[in-house]
Parts: sequence; C-alpha cells; structure tokens
Amino acid sequence: MKNILPWLKKNWLIPSLCVVMLVVLGTAWWFSSAWNEDIRDRQQKAAGDLLTKVTNLKVTYALPVVAGDPKAVELSSPPNAVLTQKFGERKKQLLDQREGVVKVAEAFNKGDKKPLIEGLFPAPAAGQEQLKPLEFVQKLAGNPAQGTQSAYQGLLDSIRAGGPILSSTLEMQLNDIHRREIEKIRGNGGNRELTASERESLSKLLLEARRSEYVRRANEISVYADMSVFPSAGGTSGPGNAPAGVGAVAGANQILLAAPATPPNVRQTFLWQSDFWLLQDVFAIVRAANAGPGGKLTSERDSVVKRLEKIEILPWRAQTASEGTGDPNAGTAAGAAPGGEFKDSISGHTDGASTEFDVRRAKVTMIVSSARLPELFNAVGRTNFAFITGFAMEKVDGWQDLAQGYYYGDENVVRVMLDLEFTWLRTWTEPLFPAAVRKGLGLPDPVPPAPAADAAPANPPK
Repeated sequence: MKNILPWLKKNWLIPSLCVVMLVVLGTAWWFSSAWNEDIRDRQQKAAGDLLTKVTNLKVTYALPVVAGDPKAVELSSPPNAVLTQKFGERKKQLLDQREGVVKVAEAFNKGDKKPLIEGLFPAPAAGQEQLKPLEFVQKLAGNPAQGTQSAYQGLLDSIRAGGPILSSTLEMQLNDIHRREIEKIRGNGGNRELTASERESLSKLLLEARRSEYVRRANEISVYADMSVFPSAGGTSGPGNAPAGVGAVAGANQILLAAPATPPNVRQTFLWQSDFWLLQDVFAIVRAANAGPGGKLTSERDSVVKRLEKIEILPWRAQTASEGTGDPNAGTAAGAAPGGEFKDSISGHTDGASTEFDVRRAKVTMIVSSARLPELFNAVGRTNFAFITGFAMEKVDGWQDLAQGYYYGDENVVRVMLDLEFTWLRTWTEPLFPAAVRKGLGLPDPVPPAPAADAAPANPPK
C-alpha cells in the first residue's frame, strides 16, 4: 500500500485515463442501447406499415365484354401471378375471336359490292381525272352504240326479271289463231256465219291460247320487272296511291340513264356508285325470296315476289352534307332532322350517329304472294344488315293486271310497300370515300402509309 501511493502520485495520469475510459464506455453503452431500441421500433413500425399495405393491396382482373354477355367479367384480388397469366391468355383469346367476328361481319356486309371500275375511288391517278369518270358512267348507264348494256340491266338479269308479253305480239298471235280456226270451220272458200256453238268454242280456244302465252312467259322469268322500276327523271312506274309515309318520296335519287357529255366529278360518281350498291341489296332480297331448293330461282308462278313495281332511293348523309363546309348538317331545312329524311327508326340506327357505319334507306313496292309473306320477311333478315322500318299492304286488281299481261298464277297476291334500311360498315366503305365526301362528313384526311424501313430516302444526300 505504501508503495502504491507514491506510484499513483508519480503516475496520476494513468489512473485518471482509466477512470475516464470506464466512464466513456459505460456512457456509450447506455446511449447505444437507447439508440438501438429507437431504431428497432421505427424499423418495426415501417415494416408493419408496408406489410399492411401489401396485405390490403388488390387489383381488378377484367375481360372485355363480348356479345351476349350482360356485363364484363371482373375479379378483385391481391396480385397473383397465376391469375395474371390466365386472365391475359383469356383476354387475348377473346380479342382474337372478336377480331375474327368483325372480319366475318365486314365480309357479310360488303358481300360482292365493289366499284364498277378500278382506279377511280378514292381518287383517280394523275392524268386520268376525266378518263376514269367517263369510263365509270359508260359502265353504269351502258352504251347502246357499242352494244353494252347498263349495270342496272345486269341487276334485272341477276333475278331473271322480265316484262310481260307484249300486247302487240299477243294480238298478232291471237289474230293468227283466229284466222286459221275460221278457215278450218268454214272450209275452203266458205263464207258462212259461225253458229253460236262455233263462236263459243272459238272464244274458249282464244282464251286458252291467251292463257297459254301468259303461262309460257311466266315460266321464262322469275319476277316481272324492267328498267321502269328504277327511279329516273322521267318518273317511276307503279301505283301512285300508296299509303302516306310509304309512297313516293320527293327528291329521291335518280339513276343514270345515259352517260353525260362532260365527265362528272369523283364525288358525283361515288354517289352513283353508292346508290348502285343500295340497289344490289334490294335485288338481293328479291333473289333470296325467290330462290328455290338449291338456290335456283323459281319460275314467276312459283315465286314469292311476283312483280317488282317500284324502287325509290332515299338520299343519305354523304349526299346532303354541304360539300367543303365540314358540317354534315349544313344545308338542312330549318326544323328538319340532320339529313332531312334521317330520323330515328325502329332499328335504333340514325344516320350520322356513329362514325362506324352509314345508314342507307330505300322504299320498295312489289306484288307478293299473300300466303308467303313470311318468306319475304325472312329474305330481308338474311340479306346484309337489313331492317324493315315501314310496311303497308293493299289489294291487287288481278283482272286489271292480267289485261296488261301480268299473270300471277293461282295464288292470291297483295301489293306490299316496304321501307327498307341497310347499315354499311365504314371498314370497307371509308377507304373508298373521295376527298370531297370525307370533307362533307367532317372526316380527317386519311393517314398515308408509313414508308418501308428499307425504302430509299426521297432526296438522298449527295
């Protein structure tokens, strides 16, 4: 002990430093313990918050709505790799199926409709601005000088249409029969009066001969119709006392009867082309109604549609839109619906209500077997996207029609007036719209196709 005290006095720094070191170590341990606990609490709280968020996190898996489904298929669930894969596969499958259905619908809607000539729509090539429209009107109206028939006559031929036997021809045939029978009854050189029974027999013979000619002509054709059924500036055939709302329409489109001397513009040729497509749809209905087993057209006596009397083509939005204004409703009469005739119909389609389709309308008057009207309605349902939006019916004076050569067989017939509506998808029509039609409908200019990646630049650097 005596030795320690002197040593401490001499070396007091060493014990002092030891004491300081012990104090520092203890203090550091105390503070570090407090800091670790605080850090641990904060980290635990942050980890807990993240766990809560992950636990409560949900995503909505959904499939696109398909036709016939009342609503979309949806499932709310935490993220799940299996669900993500399965929903992705099913969505792709449904979209592929929907695209396939759209293509089928477009093919059905388009049918065999195509421009009468190639290279005219949407615009002819440079240097053919006059040649192509002239070629079109020659094809549409025909050229008697060159012996080419009109495209309208081709529509009549497609349903094996024809007129009744000419009264002058029938009169000549009956006069010839009458002369031969008189000579046979009187004998050579005879000039006596015929007896009552002879006159009666001759009358029956002539009546049967007349009927035989009617039957023969009815067997040659499938439906009575000729160029007079089309709307033209010279008027239309058929009865003029159709019920209100179904009869003649003022301002109905006219067909092109003869090629004009000067070439029309591309917009006008497209409107004629569009009207021709509408007529194709109307004639397709008649053909479907009169098709027998195997799709072969029946003879007129066995046909559903006996006679096609009149077709009226209503204007459509691309025609009534003021060209160049960009306003589809410009030029419409005050208080009228856009497009004049285009009001809501029972189909729910309104022309101009969608950029996905256009609505075309026509009024058709025909004489039909009364007992087989359902077959006509079914034919409308099978033809394109067609709807009957108006219907009227009246009696037919069979004897009056027979006197004009129209023989309808043994069936009872009625005159039917149909308001028809057709919907055309723009997936196949819009690429053919001329610039003036696009502008009138307020459509943007088509986007030019992107150049190929390997295409040479227009102005290669020198």
